[in-house]
Amino acid sequence: MELQGAVAIVTGAGGGIGSAVARRLAAEGVSLVLADRDAESLGAIERELEHEVVVVSRVGDVGDDSHHRELVDAATRVGGPILSVLNAGVYLPGFSWELSEEQWDLHVRANLWGVVHGIRAAVPAMVERGEGHVVGMASGAGLVATPALGAYVATKHAVVGLMESLHHELARVAPGVHASVVCPGNVRTPMAANSLAAAGVEEERLRAEVEPVARTIRAGNDAGEDPSTVADAIVDAVLEQRFWVLPQPEVAFAALDRVQRLADGRPPIDLFG
Repeated sequence: MELQGAVAIVTGAGGGIGSAVARRLAAEGVSLVLADRDAESLGAIERELEHEVVVVSRVGDVGDDSHHRELVDAATRVGGPILSVLNAGVYLPGFSWELSEEQWDLHVRANLWGVVHGIRAAVPAMVERGEGHVVGMASGAGLVATPALGAYVATKHAVVGLMESLHHELARVAPGVHASVVCPGNVRTPMAANSLAAAGVEEERLRAEVEPVARTIRAGNDAGEDPSTVADAIVDAVLEQRFWVLPQPEVAFAALDRVQRLADGRPPIDLFG
């Protein structure tokens, strides 16, 4: 897909990776339809980029299918082939049986339905045009499971499987429309704070066994790669029509270890153990 003349939908555009993707696409001259649940962060990235390219912003919940239809309508009005980067997501640490139903629902709405609704809204227009690209944001946790992140791991594994199926489906009916799945490792973003805000939680109260995992995750965020590395990897994948997007190669090594353990009949490794 050529980026020149395209219009990109970016969800979670006020966050670290989302805003980096918006900046990278703007540098390519791509018109933008940006979405986020947080009006303040969304407004900041809109004001930053509106003098470079056409920018339309919409505040909304990615778990709401009507929000995605609104984004696609806006992109259609701007014109050009559509690139949809379904990036919004959350994580809340906790043992799988102790997370509340509301916390599980938040993960499913943001991480999974946010991709499902985005696909259902944008793909028909792409198929009709015969051109387009859908990027689903998964995670290294979509390839290798970790403790105390069961809801996040489950939804990110689901995104990987969904995007693989979409890749095969598009090859059958619309060879000019492509799909990619992104599986980053540690990236320097405010995702921990943003997730708490999305959950309406001011302060985490974690059991002692979960706290070390939460600290490790936060430390990984703080010392992680700059979000621009993920944005660059996404743009490269779109230009090359490449499905797998792993900005950090070590994620692939962990996935290979998992497959070898599966083949050998050995138990999975605890990355935080």
